[in-house]
Amino acid sequence: MMNRLNLLSSVRILPWDLRLLFLSLFLWTFGLGIYNYVWSIYLTELHANPEQVGLVSSIGFVAAALSMIPGGVLANKFDTKALLIVGWAMSIPPAIMFYYSVTWPDVIPGLIILQLSAFNLPAMNAFIGELGDKTRIASAFGTVYSAAPMGLIFSPAVGSLLLTWLSIRDLFWVTLVLWIVSTVILFPLERQPPREKDSTAPLLELPKTRQELTILLFLTGATVAISITSPSFLPLYLHEQLSLTGSQVQLLGAVQSLGSAVFTILLGRWASTRVEGKTIARVLLPVAAGAVGISLSGSPFIIVPMVFLLGGARSPSPVAYSILSNSIRGRSRAGRFGIYLTFEQLGFVIGSFIGGLLYTWRPTSIFFATFSLFVLLAVLSALRIREVGAGKNLSSIRPAKASETIQAQPSTFHEDPRD
Repeated sequence: MMNRLNLLSSVRILPWDLRLLFLSLFLWTFGLGIYNYVWSIYLTELHANPEQVGLVSSIGFVAAALSMIPGGVLANKFDTKALLIVGWAMSIPPAIMFYYSVTWPDVIPGLIILQLSAFNLPAMNAFIGELGDKTRIASAFGTVYSAAPMGLIFSPAVGSLLLTWLSIRDLFWVTLVLWIVSTVILFPLERQPPREKDSTAPLLELPKTRQELTILLFLTGATVAISITSPSFLPLYLHEQLSLTGSQVQLLGAVQSLGSAVFTILLGRWASTRVEGKTIARVLLPVAAGAVGISLSGSPFIIVPMVFLLGGARSPSPVAYSILSNSIRGRSRAGRFGIYLTFEQLGFVIGSFIGGLLYTWRPTSIFFATFSLFVLLAVLSALRIREVGAGKNLSSIRPAKASETIQAQPSTFHEDPRD
């Protein structure tokens, strides 16, 4: 197990540019995690009710969804390094705007800008797909994207400590510094100019096979399922129903991020040597158990392992994009991702809206809705996602001891994606 979670060795085998991207993403999400798990509490301090918290989240995710297809077009026509830097830099002003917000509608302009900065996700996926080892592309995606939950593991603890001296509002200055540093780190990246066939690619590349349609449905459903509960309403539930303080909510956020990191790393490794669909299903079932377990737990101590399991909800996403990176050959390097990222973000919109309604009706209902959807998605992935990524030799895969699995895969070693 420790070999499989050896993140440092996994990062070391990445190309230099992907290591820089890993570090930048880690610092960016570290800045996000300083305040992210008390964001909904901050909105209530700005006089928002649960439905309005869901509305704010939905507006932000609409902005992100609208940016995905244009982002794919831009990634086909411009240097992906430049797009990465622009996207990262766009996230800097919102931290200042959040600090100066007086009522909850005041955060919306900054949130829209922050979510629009996600337009570079197609470029980031293309960047990883271009530089990663094609025979272990799921591991490359998983390693780079693991920077996001890794950044979110430690930052809530730091945010919790800071809250003993500062208000939630003051945390945005710490976030601002980290986002500036994470942007500067991207400047040494090598340019990755557009390829000729990419620059002439159609503006919209729709799924064409059953496999692609299944992945589109899966990615959308997964974001609907998790956003019904997290990140908006789980902190509210912990704060309002279990009377936890902001600092305690932050610490549970760190536990959730730890679960995300562990599941993302392990799933990326397992998917490199096994059939992806069944592997994803085996991860989603404990995630579903974590969701329903939170609603049945009356003690914060019992909730801790349940929150850890729920953290694995987003771990299948990098694996799904690695499948697309390998399977959609002959099409543009970034346009292929635009439609999938758009629907994935729309899933957040739908889930946040549903979550607001359910939480207002009965707070525990959000967990049962999330549980039901993840069980359905586990069945879908097990039955429909069957293709194997490039470079796998299934004839060599059999039920094996952990040591054999590690030998089959060298002892090397994930946004939103960034949110």
